[in-house]
Amino acid sequence: MKVENVFDIYQNSSLGALLLNEFVISYERINKDKQSPRIERVLPVLPILFTKDIVTSAKGRSNNIKGFYNVLEDNKLLFDIIPLKTRSMFDKTMFSLLICIKANLLDIDFSSNIISSNIDSPKQKFSPPSIEIGDLVRTARKLGGWFSNLSDVEFLMYLNLDI
Repeated sequence: MKVENVFDIYQNSSLGALLLNEFVISYERINKDKQSPRIERVLPVLPILFTKDIVTSAKGRSNNIKGFYNVLEDNKLLFDIIPLKTRSMFDKTMFSLLICIKANLLDIDFSSNIISSNIDSPKQKFSPPSIEIGDLVRTARKLGGWFSNLSDVEFLMYLNLDI
């Protein structure tokens, strides 16, 4: 099975910035404790979103955690390579994060490694220029909701991450 990486097709760090921003906003909105995500929870977001089969599988799935479990079950092999993709896309993820910070969309607290949305930035309605980008944005929002209420152990276990 060939794994397509949409990031390689678009080569657009601003798309990554948009997706990270949507993820963080959704994470904060849905999290039970209204907390912002730690950087460890943000790093695998783009590698997951830029795997076409995962985005396709997430379409039509529930926004609650059961939807994540279904996507995980349908894509076990793809989730096995997320740690490798997270390492290989680290520079691209950090560059997209830098764009968010420079655009005043997100803030990073380096002492606690927390990434938070900048509530001072105005929320504008987003009309995606294509169906594919719309799917990516919707999946980023779903991931934010799904990741927001996972414990650290669940998060690391489901994504096969070592920290």
